[in-house]
Amino acid sequence: MSVTNRKDNERDLLVIKLEAEKLSLAYNHSVVVKELTFQVAPGEMLGLIGPNGSGKSTVIKAFSHVILPRSGKILIDGKDIARIPRPELARLIGVVPQMPLLPSTFTAFEIVLMGRTPHLGLFQTEGTRDMEISWQAMGRTNTQSLAERKVGELSGGEIQRLVIARVLTQQPKAILLDEPTSNLDINHQVEILDLIKSLCREDNQTVVITLHDLNLAAQYCDRLLLLKNGQLHAQGTPAEVINAKNIEEVYGAEGCVYAHPVNGLPTVLLQAGNRRNGKK
Repeated sequence: MSVTNRKDNERDLLVIKLEAEKLSLAYNHSVVVKELTFQVAPGEMLGLIGPNGSGKSTVIKAFSHVILPRSGKILIDGKDIARIPRPELARLIGVVPQMPLLPSTFTAFEIVLMGRTPHLGLFQTEGTRDMEISWQAMGRTNTQSLAERKVGELSGGEIQRLVIARVLTQQPKAILLDEPTSNLDINHQVEILDLIKSLCREDNQTVVITLHDLNLAAQYCDRLLLLKNGQLHAQGTPAEVINAKNIEEVYGAEGCVYAHPVNGLPTVLLQAGNRRNGKK
C-alpha cells in the first residue's frame, strides 16, 4: 500500500462527535438561542425543527463558526471549536447553506472543485487527485452530466446537489445543512435527503440538518431537537418528539399525528383554519 493510500484510509477511519454545552447565541444584544445542550454521534442524522425564528439556522451558523457563542461551548471531539484553526475546521465540517450564492459564470465542475481548497497549501493548485475526488463527488450526487454547464443555467435542485457535491469534495467528517430542501419539489426533496441519509450509513458522517417539514424530519432523522423561542422544548426520536401536544404547544396548531402505514414513523396531518387565535 502506498503512503498516500495509507493516509487516505487512515483519514477514512476518522469520525467526529459534535457537542453543544449550555450554548447561548445572540445577534448584538438579542439572545436567540438559550443554554442549548446536545450532542451528535458519528453516523447520526440530527434534525433541528421548530417555527421560523426559533434559532435553528443560528445553531448551524455557530457550529460552522460564522457566529461566536454568547456563552457556553461548541465541542468537536471534546475540543473547543474556538481553538480549532479555520483551515482545519474546514477539513472537519462541511456546510450546505439555505440559499447558496454561487458565481453564475462558473461551470458546475469548477464549483465542486472549490471544495478542495482546505486541502491545498498556499499558492498550490489542484492536482490529479483533487480532480478525481471532485469527479467522484459529482458521481455520488448525480451531477456529472452537469459538469460543463454554467451555474446560471441550473435549476434549484441541480444547484443544491452541486453544493452537496462541493461539500463531499471537502471530505469533511461532519455536514451541516440549513433547509436543504427549501424551494424544491417533492421528488428533489426525497432525492436530496436520500443522499444525505446514505452519507450517514455508508460514510459514518455526523449530520445536523434543519427542516421545516415535520414529515420529512420524521422519515429521515434519527433524533430531533424541537426548538421554541430559542429554547429546547423536546428532544428524542421522531416518535418521542412529533406528537399532537408538542405541535400545539410550539406551533400553535392542532394536528393529528398518525403512524405511517409502511414504517410506523409519525406522520402529521393538519386541517386548514385550525390555528388557535392568540396562541404562539
